[in-house]
Amino acid sequence: MLPTGGGKTAIFTEIARMSNKRILILAHRKELVQQISDRLNVEHGLVVSGKDADYSQRILVGTVQTVVNRLSKIVVDFIIVDEAHHAVAGSWQKIINALPKANVLGVTATPCRLDGKGLKNVFDYMVEGTTISELIDLNYLTDAVVYASKRDFKKIKTIAGDYDKKQLFDAFNTAKITGEIVGNYRKYADYKQTIVFCISIDHAKVIYHLFKVLGYKAAILHSKLDKKERDLAVEQFRNKEIQLLISVDIISEGFDVPSCECVMLLRPTKSLALYMQQVGRGLRTYEGKKKAIILDMAGNCFRFGLPTDDRAWELTEDKLKAAQINKEETVIQCKNCFAVYLTSKKECPECGQEKQEKPRKINHVEGELTEIHKLQKKYRQEEYGYKTLEDWKEIARQRGYKMGWAWHRWKARQT
Repeated sequence: MLPTGGGKTAIFTEIARMSNKRILILAHRKELVQQISDRLNVEHGLVVSGKDADYSQRILVGTVQTVVNRLSKIVVDFIIVDEAHHAVAGSWQKIINALPKANVLGVTATPCRLDGKGLKNVFDYMVEGTTISELIDLNYLTDAVVYASKRDFKKIKTIAGDYDKKQLFDAFNTAKITGEIVGNYRKYADYKQTIVFCISIDHAKVIYHLFKVLGYKAAILHSKLDKKERDLAVEQFRNKEIQLLISVDIISEGFDVPSCECVMLLRPTKSLALYMQQVGRGLRTYEGKKKAIILDMAGNCFRFGLPTDDRAWELTEDKLKAAQINKEETVIQCKNCFAVYLTSKKECPECGQEKQEKPRKINHVEGELTEIHKLQKKYRQEEYGYKTLEDWKEIARQRGYKMGWAWHRWKARQT
């Protein structure tokens, strides 16, 4: 386990070079296979669709989709799984099960599944590398500033563990939010190299045309484009011929363009892994880049915390501490510059505005003790209809209570 930019590819390609074992390196997209191939610097075979592989090579690098259909031709002692949080999926498991004598090494920045559970049912041990804050301190990664919008997605239904994309598109495709997207880009990252993560292809097309009309240079990247079109878009972004690369589920993992100065999140998610992979695209160092700018229009940071937080990863079948939804208690938004930062800080690290503590509301009751009983009765009546944690948080805000009170009251109602 190493954070994005921590050197996972460098480590496992070096392991493959130094080993004398027959090795299979697995990735889930051709783009990642190509990156691995470029880094190996030794002879190897490529197992990808449309190509005849040389299975006699000691090292094979392939996409899981192709390898699973060519298992009868593959004999290896050692399997390396890139982006190992995918290893619970059917095809990955089929490959691993078909080669039972092979040792398996998985590498990932986010050792958890969409449902927030760990990978204990796939791997036996976790080797944790250096933390994200250490990598920032050592100048291997850049720090980040997050500007975010709070959104309410309680009415969006969940499909396969994440928000329903169609309902998200309908909720996001409004004049108000579209205006905010443009306004925030102009305010915080105008003309900076920016990767935009969208909900769907239709959503990406809307955002693409929006920026094009306003005179910005942009390209779309999604799975329906052929390889030449995708490669051209990435190359234009690398060469700074365009400012915005508008993506749908295709460059959240393993995409290495250090010149990316800004990441714009337009896709709300319940997946900590997806959130961390997306924001990680902006954390690589680059000459002249002081901080990565994260424009979190989806409000994901209020669910998962800041992208630069160190997280409590663990190898478990249960929910990870790192993946617990709702981090509103750990972050606060500056009312002056709208940057999001840790509640433990006394002032905004971006503009220096001193954190303003919410004044606690005190209900003054004059006279007899019976008046307090009346107030308590009034409170009980108010609380009668509260069911969700958000309901309890709202009454806590109104009364000036700490959020811990809301959580305990909500928890008590669950039993």
